[in-house]
Amino acid sequence: MNGAPAEAAWHSSALEKTCLEPEPGEHLHDGFFARSENGLSFYWAEVSGSAIRSGIRGIGQSAVISMGGTPTRGLVLGGTIWTARIDPVFVENGRSVTPDDDSVKLTLLRTGPFIDFYPNPARGFHLQAAALLAIQIESDVKGNPIEPAALGPAVSIGLGYEWFISSQFSLGLVARAALGEVARAPKTGSEQMRWFLPDLSISGTYH
Repeated sequence: MNGAPAEAAWHSSALEKTCLEPEPGEHLHDGFFARSENGLSFYWAEVSGSAIRSGIRGIGQSAVISMGGTPTRGLVLGGTIWTARIDPVFVENGRSVTPDDDSVKLTLLRTGPFIDFYPNPARGFHLQAAALLAIQIESDVKGNPIEPAALGPAVSIGLGYEWFISSQFSLGLVARAALGEVARAPKTGSEQMRWFLPDLSISGTYH
């Protein structure tokens, strides 16, 4: 007789625990991965090979799309595309020169494989790194691209934190820094740009 209430209580406790447990993959970083980011970037470059320019500075908006998979919980492998439109200030003969026309822009594109790691797959802190191909295009006062584009390698590292707002979707912040070197060969001679670019973004992640 005394065992019946205890057994009923045990079944009730087990049922309550089962109901509270999340479904596999809920609030957990595993499976398919997709992230979109929008942020602010600062561009800083040293220029060599140019008879006039010695540097470029600028601030602009950036956007990122990354997709991949999770071979093991918390570890993401995939591909990413990052782009930014920079309002440039050119360092020419030791002076900072701001273009009068707003059509003069620097467009920077980076694409390649990335790795993203969540030390605790149930939490939002993550670390990332990427090896990339960088393409840099400058536009003239009419908004037309100046040929040729500058190409070269780049690497980036970053960290961030995300907060789940549903079982699979989270919002967060990502801080990233990238290093790269691009070169182009216009008719006036070759030009190389070694640049550093930090950015801060708001992210939306499905994972």
